[in-house]
Amino acid sequence: MTYSKFSYFKFAVVLTTAFFLNGQSNRKVVYLNGKVEKINSDLDGATSISNLEINSTVSANEIIATAKGSRAEFKSKDQILRLGSLSVCRFPSSSEIWIHSGSLLFSSTKEARLEFSSIKSKLEFEGIGTYILEATSNGGFKFIPIEGTGSISTKSGVTKKIKSGRMTLVLGNPSAFGDAYDIDLMLMFKSSRLLNAFPQPLERMRHIGMSLFVQQSKLKGKYDALIGDATTNENLQLWKFNTPASENKSLMKKLFSND
Repeated sequence: MTYSKFSYFKFAVVLTTAFFLNGQSNRKVVYLNGKVEKINSDLDGATSISNLEINSTVSANEIIATAKGSRAEFKSKDQILRLGSLSVCRFPSSSEIWIHSGSLLFSSTKEARLEFSSIKSKLEFEGIGTYILEATSNGGFKFIPIEGTGSISTKSGVTKKIKSGRMTLVLGNPSAFGDAYDIDLMLMFKSSRLLNAFPQPLERMRHIGMSLFVQQSKLKGKYDALIGDATTNENLQLWKFNTPASENKSLMKKLFSND
């Protein structure tokens, strides 16, 4: 990636995250694929941009950006965070995750309390499990529980219990929850590189398999699947489909046999 491509990201991120306190995120880089760069928000010009290195630790003042087709994975204690293609994010502290664009996966093997935020929106998370965040073009984001338990809440005091496969839009500032929609976890597992394109399986893979199994059993293979860049409750796109049972059984066997 070139300096000109990143200059906009740096300008936008510095303006929208000036309120973050400096500190250490303590997230170690454990996997890189393709072109992944970091931008030091304390520096100016081309010297602020450098390649992200394996085994390095990301600081709170560093913005992480992936090129097309690139991915990165970070580890911190009991947590794994994966960053997808064409994504820009920042870790202001060990309990904060900020996404500017693209998508990321967060998975925790123990109870955690975090703040997820984007350009305009934020929510408080308390729980355990595996979740995907996707930034939307209106400054909000999608919160997608793959598996897990806990709750999410806004600063206004509205709290929702987490349900696996139940996507929620987080909109506006001050933030509010949009409508919730059931998504097809089997389709997501097959199509999302955040779930299937990393060399090491997530520690909670068995829990993911159970989540898929429960949804398959309840809905018998027929789903309304969310697609597209849905930024409001009005412009969601839905597909109907039916996945062959033999294909799903093969995937389930793989998930439950994972150590």
